[in-house]
Amino acid sequence: MQTMEFEINERLKQLTVMLCEIDSIYQSLLATKNISDSEFVVMIAILSLGVGCLQKDIAETSYMSKKTINSSIKRLEKEGFIKLKAGKYPNMHIYLTQKGKEHIKENILPIIEVEERVLNSMSNEEFERLIVGSSKYIGLFKDQVANFIIRER
Repeated sequence: MQTMEFEINERLKQLTVMLCEIDSIYQSLLATKNISDSEFVVMIAILSLGVGCLQKDIAETSYMSKKTINSSIKRLEKEGFIKLKAGKYPNMHIYLTQKGKEHIKENILPIIEVEERVLNSMSNEEFERLIVGSSKYIGLFKDQVANFIIRER
């Protein structure tokens, strides 16, 4: 096998592997309930933001594209899990149907409980370090990406 003329920093390799592993674990978990990433994100957002929330709020808090969120909302509405009600134009408020509430209870909450058990297994100090380190990384990464975008224009 031929070697490349550049190498990836070991810390970046570790971070990439960790993020990919977390994604893989989530994919396995969601697959047990036959739930897509975007469906899970929308349902979690409805639980977090409250019924009657807006699609734009879900997109803003989930960091998924409006198009992806919109597709998932349309699919959830077609499946009878949610209903949309007009608010101040052009906003549509999202409400759970009875079928949607049952879906959350049977399929979403058990997934949340898995992660809650993991978090409850961590000490407050471990959790705080995780949050502080992740927040610092995200802030620094955002700054570097913003600078990169400016340079590339």
